[in-house]
Amino acid sequence: IEAQLVRRSGKATDGIYSRFNRRLCRPAVRWLSHTGVTPNAVSFGGLAVAALAGICFAQGTWAWDVAGAALFFVSGLFDEIDGMLARLKFQESAFGCWLETMADYSSYLLIFAGMTVGCYRRGGPLYLAVGAAALVGSVLSFIVISVQRRLAAPADRPNEYARRYLSALDQDAGNPVSRVSRQLHFLLKKGVLIHYLLLFAIIGAVPVVMFLAAFGANAAWIVTIYFNRRLFSAPRRGETAMSPAGGA
Repeated sequence: IEAQLVRRSGKATDGIYSRFNRRLCRPAVRWLSHTGVTPNAVSFGGLAVAALAGICFAQGTWAWDVAGAALFFVSGLFDEIDGMLARLKFQESAFGCWLETMADYSSYLLIFAGMTVGCYRRGGPLYLAVGAAALVGSVLSFIVISVQRRLAAPADRPNEYARRYLSALDQDAGNPVSRVSRQLHFLLKKGVLIHYLLLFAIIGAVPVVMFLAAFGANAAWIVTIYFNRRLFSAPRRGETAMSPAGGA
C-alpha cells in the first residue's frame, strides 16, 4: 500500500519528464516519509544544491559545467520530492507552494549567475550582458507569474494554478499565441530544464544555454503579462464563472 501511495503522489499535470523524475525520486520519498523531514526542508535542501551547482558553473571549464549540471539535476529532483512528500504526508499548504516557487526561481538565479561568470571567463564581456538579461528576465518572470497565480487560483489553493492555467489556454486554443504557449509550456518547468541543461553541458554548449535563457526568460514575462490581461482579467474571469460548467 505504501509503495502504491508513493507511485500516486504525483500530479495530474505531470508530463513525461516529471513522471520520469518522480520515478527516480520514489525510493527517497518512501524513506523520507518515515522521518521527521518536512517538505519545506527539502525545498531548502534543493536550493542549497543549486547554489553548489552555480559555484561549479562559475569555474568556466567543461568538467565543472558537467558537475554543475549534474548537481542542478539533483536540485530538480529535490523539487519533485518536496511536492510528493507533502502530498504523501498530508502537509500541503499555500505557504509551502509559494516557498517551492521561490526556491525554484532562486535556483535559476544561482545557476544563471554562475554560468554568467563561467562564460565570461571563457568568452569575454559579451556574456556579462547575456547573463544580466537572463537574470533580469528571471526576476520579472517570477513577479508577473506570481501575479498570474494570484489571479488564476484561490489564495488558499495556489497549487491549483498550473491546472487552471493550462485549462485556460486550452479554452483559448483559437488564439495562436495561446495555442503555441500551450505546446511550449513544458519547457518552462524546472523538471524539464534539468535534462536539457545536462545534455548541453555534456556536449560543451553551456554558452548556448545562456542565450536561450536570456531570450526565454524575457519572452516568458512578456507573454505572461499578455495572458494576465487576456485570460485572467476581471471581465474574463466573470465570463468563466458563467460558463455551463460553472452554472452546473
